[in-house]
Amino acid sequence: MNIWIEIICYVTAGLVTGISAGLLGIGGGLIIVPFLVYFLPLLKFPDVYVMHIAIATSLAVIVFTSFSSAYSHYRKHAINWNTVRKMVIGCIVGALIGSQIADVLPGTILKSIFGVFVFVMAYRLFTQHEMHGDGRKLPGRVGLAIASIIISTACTLLGTGGGSILVPYFNFYNVPMRNAVATSAACGFPIALAGAIGLYLAGTDETVFIPHMAGYIYLPAFIAVAIPSVLCAPLGAKLAHSIPTLLLKRIFASVLIFIGIDMLRSVTMHLIHTF
Repeated sequence: MNIWIEIICYVTAGLVTGISAGLLGIGGGLIIVPFLVYFLPLLKFPDVYVMHIAIATSLAVIVFTSFSSAYSHYRKHAINWNTVRKMVIGCIVGALIGSQIADVLPGTILKSIFGVFVFVMAYRLFTQHEMHGDGRKLPGRVGLAIASIIISTACTLLGTGGGSILVPYFNFYNVPMRNAVATSAACGFPIALAGAIGLYLAGTDETVFIPHMAGYIYLPAFIAVAIPSVLCAPLGAKLAHSIPTLLLKRIFASVLIFIGIDMLRSVTMHLIHTF
């Protein structure tokens, strides 16, 4: 494939990621991971590593997008720093655990996990479903630490920064949406950073024969997706005030359903051919 066509594809993915994050409030992993899963095989990447590379590269991009988002929320004084302090160590530990689990899991299992996850996200986008507890308050330090380890482990396996799981978690404990999104962004940065570092270290020996790799992180895609995604997120936030986002969310949910079906179909076909 021509290098310029490859770069254009990455930049386009970055533009869509940034605008969608600001416009629809969705995590970048929901776009970056499927994009790379379908695109990397066109570059003759070994199938056995495609899902690992997609997850790691997505997390590397989210390091920058989550930092940008968290900084914006910080300027608006929306982050609950007390909650972040109680969760940050658990976020790092869970992300490192998740990176080691992702390293040993076959790509078919990782793809199955992601396929199920996009169905859940499609349901949330279709229904605008938010869980709210009856008078529940956030757990104490130990409870938040345990929750952060579990959530960040799952996020690393999915290649997401945490918002898709942390925001519903905070909603369940009646945290106002503005603060839930902001605090989730602040927690998403250490999750993505620790997850990306873990997968960089885990993949150092595995992908040494593939050009332009840093562990499981594919550097051309990382750079070309990260820059436009960070730059375009504010544009998406501005468009959210002038575009009917409910319709867009349902369209995107429909796309997610097709992605989930196709991923699970490919896993099924692989298993049939294997056995």
